[in-house]
Amino acid sequence: MQVKNSIRARGRLRACLFFLLAAVLSGIAAFALLYLLIPLDQEQVTRIEASPALYDARGRLFHLRLSSNSEWQIPIPLSEMGKWLPLVAVGVEDGRFYRHPGIDPLALLRATVQNIAARRVVSGASTITSQLIRLSISEREPSKRESSGREPSERGPAVPARRARSLGTKVREFIQAMKLERVMTKEKILENYLNQAPFGGNIRGVQAASLLYFGKPALKLSPGEACLMIGMLKGPTLYRPDLRPEAARRRRDTVIRFLRDRGVLTSDTAQRALLEDLPHRRYAPPLRAFHFAELVLENGVAGNGDGRIDTTLDLEIQTKLESLLRQSLSDLPREITLSAGIVDNRTARLVGWVGNARFGDGSRNAWVDCGRAPRSPGSLLKPFAYLSAVDQGFLTASSLLADSSMAFSGRAPRNFDLSYRGAVSTRVALAESLNAPAVRVLRLAGPDRVLLLMRECGLAHLTQPATHYGDSLILGGCEVTVMEALEAYTALASLGRHRPLSLTPSPLPQEETRMASEAACWIVSDILDNRSRLTTFSRETLGQYWHVALKTGTSYGLRDAWSAAWTPDYTAVVWVGNPEGDPWPGLVGAKAAAPVAVKLLRTISPRSSWYGKPAGLGLRTVCALSGQPPTAACTSTRLDWSIEGVTQTTPCSLHVIRRGQPTLMLPAEFSSRETPQEQIQRRAVLSITSPIAEAVYTSAPLDLRQRIPMRAEGAVGRVWWYLDGIYIGSALPNETFFHRVPDGRHVVGAVDEEGRSAFTNVSVVTPGRKRGADILLR
Repeated sequence: MQVKNSIRARGRLRACLFFLLAAVLSGIAAFALLYLLIPLDQEQVTRIEASPALYDARGRLFHLRLSSNSEWQIPIPLSEMGKWLPLVAVGVEDGRFYRHPGIDPLALLRATVQNIAARRVVSGASTITSQLIRLSISEREPSKRESSGREPSERGPAVPARRARSLGTKVREFIQAMKLERVMTKEKILENYLNQAPFGGNIRGVQAASLLYFGKPALKLSPGEACLMIGMLKGPTLYRPDLRPEAARRRRDTVIRFLRDRGVLTSDTAQRALLEDLPHRRYAPPLRAFHFAELVLENGVAGNGDGRIDTTLDLEIQTKLESLLRQSLSDLPREITLSAGIVDNRTARLVGWVGNARFGDGSRNAWVDCGRAPRSPGSLLKPFAYLSAVDQGFLTASSLLADSSMAFSGRAPRNFDLSYRGAVSTRVALAESLNAPAVRVLRLAGPDRVLLLMRECGLAHLTQPATHYGDSLILGGCEVTVMEALEAYTALASLGRHRPLSLTPSPLPQEETRMASEAACWIVSDILDNRSRLTTFSRETLGQYWHVALKTGTSYGLRDAWSAAWTPDYTAVVWVGNPEGDPWPGLVGAKAAAPVAVKLLRTISPRSSWYGKPAGLGLRTVCALSGQPPTAACTSTRLDWSIEGVTQTTPCSLHVIRRGQPTLMLPAEFSSRETPQEQIQRRAVLSITSPIAEAVYTSAPLDLRQRIPMRAEGAVGRVWWYLDGIYIGSALPNETFFHRVPDGRHVVGAVDEEGRSAFTNVSVVTPGRKRGADILLR
């Protein structure tokens, strides 16, 4: 009997072993079959619907938008997640992450025993890799609702839903996790997991969560903050610190103690982490420079696949621009706003943009980007007519123009102050924005040629032929935007190099065309480096030695006030007005827009130098009145800039010899009733009061600067000083100008904005200095 029982026991044991072996082999076979049949789309694992994130020129995030999934998600590399987040994530979520092949057999065995003992699911065996599969694949797979007997067309399109959380789903995820481990490094798996992990509401990924919960990037999180965030993964909504602070604190403290007990955190680090405060609110996502961001996103600029869009914006300049425009609003009615932009002339990149200074204050039309709306420019475009005439050789800065009503067939354009000034130089006509001379210059240069120049500069709204605009082309009878004006004036400020404005950096060489010569642009910029029309406050803002070229514009009916200002480094355009186009008496370019533009450039470019003399520009002797090469009949001469080989050399036509005496013959437009001949004769005489004529100045032997004072009286506007025919600088009327003068005899000359000149001789002697030593000291 015992023998029979022993035989039966051995038989049962063999049967059990057989069945166990068969089960194992069947399991292996089934697993191998499933491994072959279940696919893995690695691209789907790494695909992230990132939020468009705009970064400034120095890599600082300034604007964030919701992703196509209406989530906040900013993927970043593992290296930018800091020290603590990856360490805490592995310690809490998957302690053997760096040792298992995608699934953790020990965790599987533990979970199986615990679930069988409890007769319900009380523990899981998910790894970081399998959780990444769930987040990137399982939760993205769509399903269709049951049609309930209706056609799909009756019930609408298929509704995305998560894959059911069944045993089959878990098996599929484990197999895909093992496959993923064979094609992706542990670091990339961890990086993708932390970038896709949910953190409550519509926040996904550690970078977005860090910004919205702590107001700082993940790189700067403390150990306690990292423990709080990783602890939220167990229940993203349940442990949100802004909604359930006590639950969030308990969860965080549990994580900290867990990591301390396993040696991930030291006792001191854990103790400090337990004392950290929790965030009490969610931070707003960065939404700086809204209208600039709209420009970038509407242009269809794509990121690098991670939502990141690098732009040309400079946050420091943008902050100064926004602050200055907000200050300017305090003196304006609520319906009036400002728009402004700043361009770096060296790169033609837009570094600052405010479409509407009232954005965000709740006022009407505050969302409107006024900088993109076409408006009348007033006199803002006059410099381009003068630029064309100078570039063709028709004018120089001292050429005489008529500010009168003659030759306009009864439709003479009057100046802003409703008066005429008679005979004026080109310098005065442009600097004071006189209308009649500007129309004469437009006709002289050719309306078609001026219009072509404007279009080449980027004024895209000038689509009609020149005959459509007529003389009003440079008086405000057209439309431009702030962005177009920025592009045009950047070309002028870049001495004739036109480049389309860029919003994002590009590795490709920038397209560049020459729209005018450097010499012509230099002459126009030099003319507009004029402070006479500025307010006292603006002149004080500039200081004595800082230069800026400035042009203003006021549209008909006082609806728009403009100002363009530039240095060699930056160009700024400011517009002031009502978005709905209503007039306001204070909308005058020189008063409303110019002070803002000047202060803005002075703030962002305090050390900007002025232009050096370009090639092709030289000094020539001209008649002091007409600005043309002198004849024997001219009573006085002066030096003037001209473009070599381009500027016309027609001799002076105003002075002739009659009966052996020099005689002034004014053209009809100069001798009209608005400009009697006596008006010119009664003007004050420009005279040099320092240095004294034929004086000898003695300098100290060790004085290397050897500066002497120069001063002129009777000047109109700025005084330009010359030493031996070479330009050495300028000064305000009645202002003393100091400049170095070497030993020897020299000719000092002065020229004012009316084109009048004066000269004097001076000698400088240094006792004890050997002849020629001065050359060595230069």
